[in-house]
Amino acid sequence: MFTEGRVEVDGIRARYLEAGQGSPLVHFGADLSTPSPAHELLARRFRVIAVETLPPGRPGSEAAATIGRIIECLGLTDVDFMATAEASTAALWFALAEPERVRALVLEAPTAIGAAPRGELERRMPEVTTPTLVLFGTADRQAAQDTGRVYTKLIPNSHLVFVYDAAHAIGRDRPEAFAEVVADFLERHEAFIISRTPTVIHP
Repeated sequence: MFTEGRVEVDGIRARYLEAGQGSPLVHFGADLSTPSPAHELLARRFRVIAVETLPPGRPGSEAAATIGRIIECLGLTDVDFMATAEASTAALWFALAEPERVRALVLEAPTAIGAAPRGELERRMPEVTTPTLVLFGTADRQAAQDTGRVYTKLIPNSHLVFVYDAAHAIGRDRPEAFAEVVADFLERHEAFIISRTPTVIHP
């Protein structure tokens, strides 16, 4: 059973849903209309806190600082961190700004960069030391799948996984496959069984 809460930082009143026990898994950019089946599955193994998307337009460092303060307001220090789509930009900045607070990073259909790397974030991505999992759906028409290889080329300790027959909302389209690979990664980190070779998760 998910419970709803709100935290207020930096003039933002952020809504979140929470369920489960164990290591905290904080998900930014989540669709909070209802708890997703993937959240429910992950909550069997982790303390899942799904936070709504931050307002757009904040610079990377500012968004990272806001994320840090939200996590502090939730009473947490270091967390496993998951971000979806546009929230991946702030997530990467947070991993760069406070690496000691991010045990592992999961990027679901990230849109932080394009196929041709450019800009300050791309230049700094090789500095990300956090174990990182990058997930794309094979049927995604919004995020360019080719950029997946750019993420894993730039982030030293990263893995790329394609989830078969999933579109942009991987956790909703293929909740069992999504939860399985995310949980396995979060529990193993560097010992994650899937190599850096792009891998397709089949039904």
